[in-house]
Amino acid sequence: MSNRFDYGFTKVRDLRAAGERHGKSGKLKITAVTVNGERVVPTARFWKSFFVRFGISDSVFRYFEPSEVFQRISERAADDLLRYCLERRTDGPSLLLAVSHPNRAVIRYGEILDIATRHGGHDPQYAAGIITTTHRPRVGDQPLEIGGDRFHHRFILETPVDGFSHPKIYVSMLRQICSNGMIGYTRAFRSDVSLGRDIGHCIGRALETYDNGEGYAALRQRFESAQSSWASVRECMQLYKLLIKVAERKDVTSETLIRDFYRLTGNLNELYGLANLEAISSKRQRVLPARCRIYHLLNFASEIATHHSTTEGARAMQAFIGSLISDEYDMEGTAETVADFADFFVQTDLPGPRSSIN
Repeated sequence: MSNRFDYGFTKVRDLRAAGERHGKSGKLKITAVTVNGERVVPTARFWKSFFVRFGISDSVFRYFEPSEVFQRISERAADDLLRYCLERRTDGPSLLLAVSHPNRAVIRYGEILDIATRHGGHDPQYAAGIITTTHRPRVGDQPLEIGGDRFHHRFILETPVDGFSHPKIYVSMLRQICSNGMIGYTRAFRSDVSLGRDIGHCIGRALETYDNGEGYAALRQRFESAQSSWASVRECMQLYKLLIKVAERKDVTSETLIRDFYRLTGNLNELYGLANLEAISSKRQRVLPARCRIYHLLNFASEIATHHSTTEGARAMQAFIGSLISDEYDMEGTAETVADFADFFVQTDLPGPRSSIN
């Protein structure tokens, strides 16, 4: 991993933005921002951090040009000085990551990698200003069985290197037989790392002491319930729409995902005799079963995240898993018999066994 980051300071009044406004909607698409004389590409993290910093929303650009917004902020804000972070790329223009208050503590890329490695972290991944590392909890692997599957306890540390937001820890489970990692990317399974002046010390202490017994117990209960709950049409459609979205963004590495999805759920259009499932109300979709269980959806999404996605695609898939398990399933507890669950769902030419879907 050879990512390089530069940090600097600028005033809001000195920012320059370039873009084009959509004729019908009037929405402005900003394609470049000039910071201290350098033209860079703004990211979603830049805009989110900028809006949070000054208490505005992106709707302001619907009525005002960026130069007007920047000038007005500089006139009204008591302090419009910003620290910014640039991600240097070898294959294109630099990316403008988040902005933050100049006095806010920030941890650098190399520093967090060193801390995570010293505390047993592995499989570092970077995307959009955030480094993700996987860790074993303080009490160890704690192998456990859920249905016929064997799992190990893990947790995920997410650390921003651009100064925006806090490091976060998420409860995770590793499905041993296929090395699929399922992460509870939702507030119910999240712990924020409290930061002091020495941010590295705070993160190291959190890694040394982390053990969320209640979180692991809750995650296990949701997986057990997923094995005995039929997936509804609504829940399947949520995953289907996400697959379309990540495929359009080229955040997945397999071209068979939609076909594999239909193998998993059954052809829902044929099953219910409709050309467009959106014609069914959401309330009705909640009580119509697919030909798979929630646990199938979880394993399918985690397989894509672990083996067939870019880092951005993997996070989107894990976010789906987190949102699905944090709420009651539409048809919770409706599958009376115990099923055998396949190890893999996505067709691939890679060597190794592939099981059929049960």
